[in-house]
Amino acid sequence: MAVTQTQEIYQQKFTQLKGFAQGNSDLTECSFTDCDLMEVRFTGILENCSFSGCNLSLAGFEGAKLQDVKFSACKLEGIDFTKVNALGLAISFHGCLIRNCNFSFLELKGTAFIECEIADTDFIGSRLQESSFAQTTFRHVTFHETDLRKADFTQATGYLINPLTCNLKAARFSLPDAVVLLEEMGIVLE
Repeated sequence: MAVTQTQEIYQQKFTQLKGFAQGNSDLTECSFTDCDLMEVRFTGILENCSFSGCNLSLAGFEGAKLQDVKFSACKLEGIDFTKVNALGLAISFHGCLIRNCNFSFLELKGTAFIECEIADTDFIGSRLQESSFAQTTFRHVTFHETDLRKADFTQATGYLINPLTCNLKAARFSLPDAVVLLEEMGIVLE
């Protein structure tokens, strides 16, 4: 049985790639801009890396370590983030389309999901204290037994969060969208 050597790639800039054969490499301070990384399997360490304007639909991160990885204006569809190596997990999203993804039971304290569109995605049992969802649009997103203490939902729309099953202590919301929290508790507003 052959042992595969992990390749280390440092400070490389990748632009307009289609695919990425070195998905099992350790990537440090690398950037991907306008790349089509659909179905690419990342299994190594990604540290201080950025993805901007990339298509990461159906990409895999099974066993990968994501440490200070930033996604900006990316399409992330069908990704199961629960399969990443949770040790040192640090990711952020700005202006991304996040659809059919799973973030359940992850420690995501302080994670930014700013100005994103999040649809058909699960955050069941996740710990999202001090995370920001500012100006994010939600559609069919599940928050259940989720720790959202001090989370920021200012100017976010479309969220459905049951305050009886989630910890919302000191979380920030904007009107009129925050009214949905009362509706989830069975309170009728007139």
